[in-house]
Amino acid sequence: MSLNNQDKVFLGASLATAIIGIALIVIGFIFRFGGGFGTFSTYAQQDNDFLELKRLDMIFGLFVAAAGVLILSFLVAAVSVLKHNKFLLKAYCAMIALMIVVQLVDGLLAFTYSDQINQLASDDIMYESLTKAASKTRPPIGSLSTDAETQFWAKTQNSFGCCGVNNSSDWTASWGGAGTSADLEALHCYQRHYNDGCEKVIRNRISSDAQYLGAASMGVLVVEIIASFLAGYRAYTLAHPEFNDK
Repeated sequence: MSLNNQDKVFLGASLATAIIGIALIVIGFIFRFGGGFGTFSTYAQQDNDFLELKRLDMIFGLFVAAAGVLILSFLVAAVSVLKHNKFLLKAYCAMIALMIVVQLVDGLLAFTYSDQINQLASDDIMYESLTKAASKTRPPIGSLSTDAETQFWAKTQNSFGCCGVNNSSDWTASWGGAGTSADLEALHCYQRHYNDGCEKVIRNRISSDAQYLGAASMGVLVVEIIASFLAGYRAYTLAHPEFNDK
């Protein structure tokens, strides 16, 4: 079956949305689980989830679901064009319209969470968590305690290459001035990172991830709107043959 110009333009736009959907999923997984963030997130949620990372999981879930629908919608678009099926074209419009709403909501949730992370990862909350960990794992450290706070700090410092809330002295201060470099290393707080506080690293990483998800959700809307418009217009021309290309 030969395709006219309207069909080719519409298929091109729907293929673009599918390719963007694949790219969003791949990059989203890299941001969400790469660089040790997946391990950090697991232990942070076990430590009372004081960073409310379950909200980030929800945002990521909506993001991936919407991107997945964009990929599947290309199949609907292809069949609708090949069969000249007005119902499938309208279904495609409805799917894309729904994804536009979902991604708008997802983008707003992501930007809101990014703005709130400074309060969630405040000095007081981080120090409270570190103090609990320090009280359960005191020098000389033979083996680490398995409690949620200690595991959170050990995994965070190991994954992000940081130490304490602001620096390594947070640990020694919590131990009343005690503790050696060996004790700090047992918590994966290494000398080269003594001045790299985890508070700033955590804030920057979570904020950048949330902002990426929000920006990506908003950015793809332009292509989706174009594809939805083209699908609606093609359905109209099929219903009114006089508008078809000769």
